[in-house]
Amino acid sequence: TPFQIGRSTESPIDFVVTDTVPGSQSNSDTQSVQSTISRFACRIICERNPPFTARIYAAGFDSSKNIFLGEKAAKWKTSDGQMDGLTTNGVLVMHPRNGFTEDSKPGVWREISVCGNVFSLRETRSAQQRGKMV
Repeated sequence: TPFQIGRSTESPIDFVVTDTVPGSQSNSDTQSVQSTISRFACRIICERNPPFTARIYAAGFDSSKNIFLGEKAAKWKTSDGQMDGLTTNGVLVMHPRNGFTEDSKPGVWREISVCGNVFSLRETRSAQQRGKMV
């Protein structure tokens, strides 16, 4: 079952995510600040049967289920001829050390590509140069 996540309230979005407001500011103070969340950030596909695998893919999917990326997004062709890329804002994941337990510690942040590949973080979120594949 696919789930589409992003800040847009348009129909392809299943879960709307909003930015958090820095501590001393209110929403009215931040109206002109650029969002850190893409309108169509990522898709998560969860298998409902064993082994219950969940996969995350960066980028938006339109009503025809086609992938699209912003004009400024980093894009490249892979060695097997497929197009891959990173969203403008990035889709970041962190897997905690010691799993999801009370002993969990923060892990290393990674970035997910359109094809679901995992990369080290870029120097800046909007940099055109991708990190190293992990």
